[in-house]
Amino acid sequence: MPARVEITGTADLRRAAADLKAAGDGRLRREMGRQMRTAAQPAVDGAQNNVRAIASTATRGGGGQARREHAMSRVRNRTERATRTAFEGRGLRASIARAVRVQMSVGGRSASVRIRTQTRHLPKDQRKLPSHLNDGRWRHPVFGNRDRWVTQTARPAGWFESAMRRHGPKVRQGAVKAVNDIISKIAK
Repeated sequence: MPARVEITGTADLRRAAADLKAAGDGRLRREMGRQMRTAAQPAVDGAQNNVRAIASTATRGGGGQARREHAMSRVRNRTERATRTAFEGRGLRASIARAVRVQMSVGGRSASVRIRTQTRHLPKDQRKLPSHLNDGRWRHPVFGNRDRWVTQTARPAGWFESAMRRHGPKVRQGAVKAVNDIISKIAK
């Protein structure tokens, strides 16, 4: 899946991971994790903002109204809160933005920072959509009706890749700085 950028395997990251394991200090490992997550957060925010800002259109229309009607048909008690929830940002772009996450791991042989779209946080029938949205075009049936299909486009394409290109060097610098800070604390 193209929606993944990984910083892993540099000599400093490996050395820091081995030193942390040898030192056996969980506090330093957690501190390094916090620093690396903090360094990666601007890239996550950039990707989330990019996906929320995408303009999406279909060749045959009315998806928003149909989505609201579908949401309201599933509500037993039509309170004002239920109506408001059905009309708010519960759509595809908001769901994908919530699924963009930072993963950080420190093992005995390596340390890594990953920024991924974790599709397990999406409904099963939408797990391929972050990749399609990043590509900019996909076809799908309207609410599962296999007799009625639409081609949907998203502009600008590359919401994830552009954020990673823009923020990737800063994430790498922040991760290397976090590793160097921990190495200097271990050396003391």
